[in-house]
Amino acid sequence: MKKLDLYIGKTVILGILISSSGLIGLLSVLTFLEEIGDLNEKYDALSALKYIVYSIPRIFYETLPYATLLGCLSGLGLLANSSQLIVMRSFGMSTWEITWSAAKPALVIVLLGLFLGETALPKFEKNARVIKESGLEEDITPSSGFWFKEDKTYIRLGKVFSDGRLRDVNLIEEKNGRVVKTVWAEKATYDYLQAKWSLFNVKTTKIGYQTEGKIQESIDWETSITPSQLNTEILVDPSRMSIRELQQKISFLQKEGLEFGQFELGLWKKIFQPLASLALVLVGVSFIFGPLRQTNIGTRLVAGITFSICFKFLQDFFGPASLVFNFSPIIAAGLPILVSVVLGWHLLRKAG
Repeated sequence: MKKLDLYIGKTVILGILISSSGLIGLLSVLTFLEEIGDLNEKYDALSALKYIVYSIPRIFYETLPYATLLGCLSGLGLLANSSQLIVMRSFGMSTWEITWSAAKPALVIVLLGLFLGETALPKFEKNARVIKESGLEEDITPSSGFWFKEDKTYIRLGKVFSDGRLRDVNLIEEKNGRVVKTVWAEKATYDYLQAKWSLFNVKTTKIGYQTEGKIQESIDWETSITPSQLNTEILVDPSRMSIRELQQKISFLQKEGLEFGQFELGLWKKIFQPLASLALVLVGVSFIFGPLRQTNIGTRLVAGITFSICFKFLQDFFGPASLVFNFSPIIAAGLPILVSVVLGWHLLRKAG
């Protein structure tokens, strides 16, 4: 029985790796074709290729649940077509034992994906975005500038450059709901050795019973944010941050009394990512023993791709809906997984 378990595991893991490689290759080509329209003197074909290379960990991580589904369908489908699954069941292996044999190698791949998502993905994604945004524009800032709040100071950065330079820096300090001081600086630079910011050509205005203005050539700016954190904040989508970064961001926003729903949704999507992969493994196995038992490999793959699209649609629908209608992000992230588990469980029970 152990040999059968290992045989199923090797077949499924090979199917998952082939499916993952195919999805990465396909999406990399499509992404490169999309980037061709943005090419210019600074953002050339080589820069676009670098962007694609740095995007590969993201593509691998985001397509992993669908690769596990397609890998199970193709791997177990080959065993079913050659009647090997029938022989295994005649040796006493139950449907659930075969399901567990298929889930174990998938779990190894999923844990590898989780590790990459926590270590390599945020760094590679930030580097990819820096390559693209710096090639298309001199700065990486949104058109309206970048706003954030620190203690009782609201901060707007007009332009942020990936190397740690800032331009058009506005600091607005409030007390008891009233603005008491504003600081404007033409530019700011970060000293990596001393880990501190310096503001240049600074105009400070104190607002009270009398308004006082002061112009200085340069001053130190005490803030906890670093250029690396700014790059991550501006360029990396919440769903592509690490769990630790998301927890820190949520904690900070809660402390400042700011909206954190988008980051909480990203956090729960990351936490549920392994469960999503295992849920799709269950669906894949149930398809093999259920409605796709007598079909060929092409039909199984089409069915897997169709279900993957439906699963992705549910994720993309419930995520934004939770932010608009203010229901729990746990429900938004978990409901598509629950639907998949119920469907897979039902089909496997019918198959016996």
